[in-house]
Amino acid sequence: MINLKEIRKSCGYTQKELAKKVGLTQQQYSRYETNTNKITLEMFLKIIKICHLKIKIEKI
Repeated sequence: MINLKEIRKSCGYTQKELAKKVGLTQQQYSRYETNTNKITLEMFLKIIKICHLKIKIEKI
């Protein structure tokens, strides 16, 4: 399971800072972290790119 809060903190951003970078309000971004709203793949990839992270996809 992906933890957006851990990803954001590892990049050194506050919710407000990261939300601004991806074009959301802090409240909208917060809903993703709390699983109130489901994050789209497009938004997840934006966050990964901003944080300079790589993802590894494994076959299950």
